Amino acid sequence: MVHEKGLRPGVRRRVRLAHLTDCHVACDGKATAVLKNRSIEILHDLVDQLLDRAVDAVLLGGDNIDNRGSGERDLDAFVHAIDRLPRAYCVVGNHEAVTSRSGRVTKTQFAARLHGRGISTRRFNFWTVVGDVRVIGIDTTVIGATGGRVSPHTLRFLSRCLGEATEPHVVVVGHHLLRRTWAPHHLARWDEEYLVSNWEQVVALLLQYPNVRAYLCGHHHASSIQRIGPDGASHGPDTSDASNVSNGFYHILTPSPAAYPHVARILEFDDSGIHVSALRPRLTGLMEAGLAAVLSGRKARRFATVSDTDGFLRYIAGRPDENDVFLPHNAGPSSVSFANLATSVVSARPQDAASRGGGGGGGGSVSAVTQPAVMSAACDGGMFDPDTEFHDP
Repeated sequence: MVHEKGLRPGVRRRVRLAHLTDCHVACDGKATAVLKNRSIEILHDLVDQLLDRAVDAVLLGGDNIDNRGSGERDLDAFVHAIDRLPRAYCVVGNHEAVTSRSGRVTKTQFAARLHGRGISTRRFNFWTVVGDVRVIGIDTTVIGATGGRVSPHTLRFLSRCLGEATEPHVVVVGHHLLRRTWAPHHLARWDEEYLVSNWEQVVALLLQYPNVRAYLCGHHHASSIQRIGPDGASHGPDTSDASNVSNGFYHILTPSPAAYPHVARILEFDDSGIHVSALRPRLTGLMEAGLAAVLSGRKARRFATVSDTDGFLRYIAGRPDENDVFLPHNAGPSSVSFANLATSVVSARPQDAASRGGGGGGGGSVSAVTQPAVMSAACDGGMFDPDTEFHDP
């Protein structure tokens, strides 16, 4: 057990993780719905802030590079930025899991370059330990597809890691979603593009372990925090007789920092829960440009079939308390107010941007914790997936 100076014996230190996903680093990027033209400066600004905040580890959630014609240069720029982080772990997204084509970096090439940052050559699943938090990274991608799937190989890896975890807190990181955050709206194309196709199977597995605290994902470029209760396993194995079945875990969807609402997250773990706060780029004019850009995108056009513009902006921005919220570990499935997405939204009109700190630093602040800049010898080294696999056919 690791102790911090000034803490009573037997009191565990808090562990602070950052979740940064969908950076879409693009050397030749243009301003589409995602401000890819500013992606590199956005990432460097966030790295500066993460170093200042002394996080213990940074979890990079996929679509790290845009990989559209200048993949090698995008990868160089991404690695140059994150090499400043003492401890960062990376999973792949659909923009890394592309077919081999001129100007693109393949999933295997990306993993080889990021060797030692979670993934490694031909190894796309990993686990490591940060303080008393076990982090498990899983590959949810399908080569050449936008949608996701957790392969039988990855399910076996995940099951093994969960079964061996003795840490009080487990966090699983993947790129694709395990929940329809757009419910009650029915958007079949979004099911295909954003969900893990076998999400029921994955949720059922996670619900078997009471120390699973959260599943972190991205891909959708929207903000949502939901509690998945035991009923989330209704289509999976029957775990009702197991004495150690959890009462649920948090499904935390983090937006892209390069697209409105321009948010990454800080998650601080202690024995009672997770304090989640927002981290935003501090670049001048970013929120205004991002707001205009996202309204011109494909996602806005699709959402227009079920709601108006204000409804879309409220949906992608998420609840106001998602930017500074405490998530108790022992919450029952009905005790957290994130379950109904019909009401879990916040106004995102242009005039609200300044009041939410869009032009300044992070959103909600994290309570001060005396800790080193990064845990090294104090943490277990971690283990990478020993199997080699490109992807399942």
